[in-house]
Amino acid sequence: MTVLFADIVDSSATTRSYDAEVLRAALARMFARTREILVAHGATVEKFIGDAVMAVFGVPVAHEDDAERAVRAALALRADVSPNREDGRPGFTLRIGINTGEVVTGDGEGAEFLVTGEPVIIAARLEQMAAHGEILVGPLTREITRGRVSYGALRTIQTKGMGLVEVAAAENLVGPGAASGHAASPFVGRESEMRLLDDVHRRVASTGRPHLVTVYGDAGMGKTRVALEFLRRLDPSEPIARAACLPYGHAITYWPLQELIRGEAAITPTDGRDEARAKIETRVAGMEGLDQIESRAIARELAAIALADADTPQSELTSDARRRELALGMTRYLEARLGSTPGTIVLEDLHWAEEPFLALLEELLDQLHAPLLLLCLARPDLLERRPTWGSGRTNAMAIALEPLDVPETEKLVRALLAGGSDRPVDEIVARTEGNPLFVEEYVHMLVDQGSRAVVPPTLHGVIAARIDATAPGVKRLLHEASVIGRDFWLDALPTVPAAVDVAESERRGLISRRARRGPSGTPTFVFRHGLIRDVAYASLSKAERTRVHDHYSRWLERAAGERAQEYAEIVAYHAERAFALADELDAGGAEDLGRRAFTLLSRSATGASARGEFRASRELNDRALAVADGSGVPPLELASARALSAIVKLRLDSDFAAVNELDQAIDVARTLGPSAELVRLLVWRASSVTILDDIAESERQFEEAVAVARQVGDPEISAYAVWASTEPVGLVGRLDEQAKLLDQALEDIRAAGAPYEVACLSEICLNAAARGDHERAREVAQQAITAARASGRRMERWRASYALVVSLLATGDPASLDAAEEALLLAREIGGPGALAEAANPASRARQAAGDLEGARAVLDETFAQLDPARMTIQRDLIARLETRRAEVALARGDLETARTSSTSAVRLAPKGFVEARTEALLSMASLALTEERSAEAQSLIAEANALIAPTGYRDLRERAQRMAGLFAARSPAS
Repeated sequence: MTVLFADIVDSSATTRSYDAEVLRAALARMFARTREILVAHGATVEKFIGDAVMAVFGVPVAHEDDAERAVRAALALRADVSPNREDGRPGFTLRIGINTGEVVTGDGEGAEFLVTGEPVIIAARLEQMAAHGEILVGPLTREITRGRVSYGALRTIQTKGMGLVEVAAAENLVGPGAASGHAASPFVGRESEMRLLDDVHRRVASTGRPHLVTVYGDAGMGKTRVALEFLRRLDPSEPIARAACLPYGHAITYWPLQELIRGEAAITPTDGRDEARAKIETRVAGMEGLDQIESRAIARELAAIALADADTPQSELTSDARRRELALGMTRYLEARLGSTPGTIVLEDLHWAEEPFLALLEELLDQLHAPLLLLCLARPDLLERRPTWGSGRTNAMAIALEPLDVPETEKLVRALLAGGSDRPVDEIVARTEGNPLFVEEYVHMLVDQGSRAVVPPTLHGVIAARIDATAPGVKRLLHEASVIGRDFWLDALPTVPAAVDVAESERRGLISRRARRGPSGTPTFVFRHGLIRDVAYASLSKAERTRVHDHYSRWLERAAGERAQEYAEIVAYHAERAFALADELDAGGAEDLGRRAFTLLSRSATGASARGEFRASRELNDRALAVADGSGVPPLELASARALSAIVKLRLDSDFAAVNELDQAIDVARTLGPSAELVRLLVWRASSVTILDDIAESERQFEEAVAVARQVGDPEISAYAVWASTEPVGLVGRLDEQAKLLDQALEDIRAAGAPYEVACLSEICLNAAARGDHERAREVAQQAITAARASGRRMERWRASYALVVSLLATGDPASLDAAEEALLLAREIGGPGALAEAANPASRARQAAGDLEGARAVLDETFAQLDPARMTIQRDLIARLETRRAEVALARGDLETARTSSTSAVRLAPKGFVEARTEALLSMASLALTEERSAEAQSLIAEANALIAPTGYRDLRERAQRMAGLFAARSPAS
């Protein structure tokens, strides 16, 4: 980051004779003009102090040429200020100090960024020691800008408190591309693309709606340069943010979101978890339009994303639900953050994004009501994988970057050469074929090597030749850094590079320094282009890659400290690569590397599952199991990974293949003795068995799960097993027995502090409603609502809302309609077939009770359109109950054909052991038979329903079946 101090100095003693009001007006004009020039060069004007101004280049957005921007701004200020005015008004002159270095920035709230640190103090001292009209520049600023700025003689000055500093006075700008260094490439062409972006930005501001622009281009076409140029032209006060998708670790799905949130909250890598969480809460709390409850909920969601919060309880969300939850959280934040002010987010390397992240961005565009320009940069590969990206949307457009034409390429070549080579321009134009990066690398090679340069015919070849021509220390720096990624930190490298090698790498335009800090608090460096990193990595031996991957994995694990969870998947990825390469080389120590990789991948898989990212969890766990094959992983750890694999597959697929995998995992886990994994496997297996109409076997497996949990001795896992074991008891109608078990489970859950209280309360409510104890049902539903609001978790809010609407419907309360709509809304937000199927049923009943038959039908049609019954083979009861409800609505509307089809499907699908679902299906079919005067069939169905429900505790449903039997008897002729 570069800091500039400028002091407005009285040019002569005569100004003392000016009237105070005239002098004040002149100073105000001078301040306004100073701010205008600084902002035009990309500065953030931090504050005016008396007659002095402090400006920072690199906040809130860092640019590769921030140091040069600062010197250019200083020269422009000096040129604009005149000590002798012809109009007789007061004249002024300036003294300016500029310095570059590592500084600490605040959170950017209000008018000041509160930049502090040694470079700031030195810049202030330079300004104080500069002569009138002099621009005194510190050593790093001069080093970065030499070749583009002409400086006077070096001199050493003594600065108060900072010791000796080598400085030089900036005199004027010189032509780019001087032999002593590489200039930043001039921005050439792309006028039509910039006009399109400007037009879209104006549309975003005028309509208040989000817009998506995707800029496509092959490597080196200048996608990032176009985006940076566009950002440079925006109003500096406009909110902007940048993030990039990672090219590795497919499970790091939402990394760009994490980066955006950390940037918004000014979270530094060295912040502790509590401090980081507090920053997010403070950032959200200061926004207009949010009440305290909304503010806490949004802050909680953002913290769960940004910090990969390990404290987040086990979620029952599907990965689709997780995506919808993140989209909703980001939507609410961005709407509060932007209001009516347009903002821009740049997402780089979108071709590396995972499908869930792409889907999340689309949902964000659909839901957001705020003026956001989402500018995505991608290679055309994205369209091969996702041909529909951005299509079918009125608020989306694509821009394809084509090669520069011949005149534009010539202009770029001449600007970069500036006399630095005698190679014919037309030869360079022909060889580089309009690729801006190829042009830049080609010219850099010519400037570096002169007439002896032999330039390879391809861009990759040019970059490789440039790297090979560097000093050994520079080459080692580039090779080791390439393993880390495009962004890297010097202290993360196995070999600490010499300062001269770092400076040489920067001078040659291979890497650049950024303002932000890394996991250990040191400055971030970045390869100037992803291809430079790719070529450096490709030229590194596999043995060296193994060494550096392993070193970086261990370094990052240590550096992340208490926030290691945020980097867990990156740590695991590098450990995995170290093992894979060592295994391929059959190197010594490969087995140890494999065990470490397995442990890290398994841990990451468990974390992803807890966050509801089940597809990411499966992918990570599959990778862990693949590593385990040749790594000598202990049997207990291997069994744990296989258990997670089976449970995640069941949650994602809900089919018999998943059940078979569950059985295999149970067999292995049993051989290893009691464990929490075995308990969870048995619970899931017992729950799936109920669908197979073998309630006795389900109960036996639940009993085993409870017994194993007690052997394990963990109160939380024991409470979980007892609570889960109530399921089959309720399904067969032993509701009084289930009620006692649920009350005991609730006691155990509360005593253990287990995260199942809302779920258990909700089931107690449903049990009470089915037994006809409506007062108890309403009371417990309110307890569940209160507990869910306190937790803030959307899944728990849905569970509690669902329980409340069931209790209201049971008594015919008109409030059931609003409660049902709220439950349905929450189910849509969390997604997943189970929640939506359950919520649609009472929503349809409530609408029909309110006289809205069309609404009752519409919600069922919408739900069926989103379900895939073929993939829900172990959730037949949910499908059966929806078919029953559709038959009831169709019958009420006079649609006998639909009623017949749905009631038939319901009876066929309803498991025989599920008393409630099967009785409802039989009564639905009986109602249709009565309407069509098929008396014998109706009598048989009613009798079957009564025989099924009579011995159970389902009081209300039992009375309904008895009423139907009485109705049939009354309609039948006397014998």
